[in-house]
Amino acid sequence: MQAMEGRVPAKIRESFEPIEFIYPANILSLIRLALVGPTVYYLLQEDGAHKALTVIVVGMATDALDGPIARHRNEVSELGKLIDPIADKLTLDGVAVALSMKHGFPWWVTNLLLARDIAILLGATLIFRKSTHITTSIYAGKVTTVLLTIVLLLYILDAQPWARRMLNLMLIPFAISWVQYGTRYLQWLRGEYDDTPSKK
Repeated sequence: MQAMEGRVPAKIRESFEPIEFIYPANILSLIRLALVGPTVYYLLQEDGAHKALTVIVVGMATDALDGPIARHRNEVSELGKLIDPIADKLTLDGVAVALSMKHGFPWWVTNLLLARDIAILLGATLIFRKSTHITTSIYAGKVTTVLLTIVLLLYILDAQPWARRMLNLMLIPFAISWVQYGTRYLQWLRGEYDDTPSKK
């Protein structure tokens, strides 16, 4: 059991070079990870919506810049492929939970989002243990991320009924992403999934 538990950390050490932690693009992703806590904290405060929005805008700026910077500097890395989607998911999941607690965001959507992201993390971990490659996001997942970001911002601003309308629209690619990620995992189980690494 201990050998299995140590397998993933060992592969992580083998897959990443220490220098990758100081790549500017990866530093931006790490900053976005660090901003998750303050974002959730401000959203849970009575008058913290504007402060939360400020932090979210900073996080969105790092998200917009890290990919182009990595490609421009020829520093697309396995570490970046790992921490970038994790930062995105933790940010959106944290904001969704906070909004469900304080701003009327539907709990059933938050629970589905958390369940999907946990399933993605577990599936990606299993694939990584076998192949050492980090799986990339699918198109429906990327569309869901964009629309969900808009929905959450509208809920923070209490912009009804547009927030609810955008939420209904977001549920379409969200449902598709559930199916596609599940299909990817089943293909991997059958040995049909091509895990050739792709660029960030």
